[in-house]
Amino acid sequence: MITIKLPYTSTDKFYLRLSDLRRQYSCVVRYAYNRYSEKNLKQKEIRSLCKKLNNINDLDSWLVQCAIMEANQLFNRFKNKTNIVFGGKLNFVNLCKDKITKDQYKEKRLLPINIQGEKLVHGNRKFKLNIIDENFIEFKMYRKEHYILHLPKLKKNYREILYKLQELNECGGYTYSIKLNKDFIFISFEEFKQELNSNRIENRFLAMDMNPDNIGISIIDYVNDRCQVVHTQQFNFEQIFDKILGLNLASSSLKFKYYQNKLNYEVIEVSKQISKLAKHFQCNYVFYESLKFNKNVSNKYNKLGNRKCRDLWKRNLFIQNLNKRLNIFGIKSHYINPAYSSFIGNLKYNYIDSINSSMEIGRRGFEIRVLKNKNSFYPAFTPNSLKHQWKEMASECRSWKELFQIIKNSKLRYRVPLEDVKEHLESVFSLNQNQKSMVLNYVFYD
Repeated sequence: MITIKLPYTSTDKFYLRLSDLRRQYSCVVRYAYNRYSEKNLKQKEIRSLCKKLNNINDLDSWLVQCAIMEANQLFNRFKNKTNIVFGGKLNFVNLCKDKITKDQYKEKRLLPINIQGEKLVHGNRKFKLNIIDENFIEFKMYRKEHYILHLPKLKKNYREILYKLQELNECGGYTYSIKLNKDFIFISFEEFKQELNSNRIENRFLAMDMNPDNIGISIIDYVNDRCQVVHTQQFNFEQIFDKILGLNLASSSLKFKYYQNKLNYEVIEVSKQISKLAKHFQCNYVFYESLKFNKNVSNKYNKLGNRKCRDLWKRNLFIQNLNKRLNIFGIKSHYINPAYSSFIGNLKYNYIDSINSSMEIGRRGFEIRVLKNKNSFYPAFTPNSLKHQWKEMASECRSWKELFQIIKNSKLRYRVPLEDVKEHLESVFSLNQNQKSMVLNYVFYD
């Protein structure tokens, strides 16, 4: 979701009208929220109750519906809390202490009107974009009551995005929502989907293996049921993890917050780099692990491992940002069940653990998601296809699960560390060639 915040100017008449609209809109939001909280009613029932309100004469049916939908969003967001204070607790405390007047508190309590988008009416029934020619947005309050909201000179990136949004709505419909208060207008819409590149390579995909302190990727051409490696790379977060864990900082310390923010920033930058790699190598698909942790996940790890997995692993932030960028490039992404992927990958391929695992995730994803071959969740169990040190042991087994149990019980190491494949290391560099970056890139060759 993209949201653009812009200042605007209009007439005095509009600001007076907007003040009345916001007051009535806020009244409906509070009323609907209380009905959700007290009786857990449905939208249709609340809509019928709102007709009995006698102080919302300026709101048409769509504005009332938008207010009810906003109340529903607030209820879902704060449903675990007994009540909320509209206008903010701090402002209410200041009112009780006579630090602000009652009129000032009422002003702070007003919500911006939030008009939801609709595809069938050129994106939004209450607003019309006219940015390309005149640089304004038209607010159509009623059929014969329109207001012009003048925008400032736009930055180049904002101008290009809003131009495209206007063009899409003139041709058909691309849903966007608008929030409006007395100072700013907020335009929200989903990222634009680009059409698939005709030059994209049909059977090429990017696969990922995600770990708390590293992400391994492999770009593969799947030809004749075999994986042909195009590119392999690992993004390593160990430096920043060592800083956070080694300093043993309290979660409230400024230094800990700095490193947490630094980690968030680096994760987003890595998602950008991976999306660019997928575009550069003309990948048709991206496959990644489906990682879901239950409440008892902490029982599987020691204190250090639990902190890495529960507190420092930014997997949701990474996936959300990556999917957003892949969506813009028009690249399809799929999540894959990662069962035994690390074990199988490390026994079959000659890279490091995360890359080996990503190659098995990619093979599995292409077979199941693209070729629709559900019987190929595991590759065929053929001992001769394994790396030489496992062939003799595998000859005594009939399946991957049986071999896994034997290796696990014998306590043999099957994960390949970085030190074991340094002869395959092509280059090491920091993220974006930035000396301040605490993420290392390892690029390998076959």
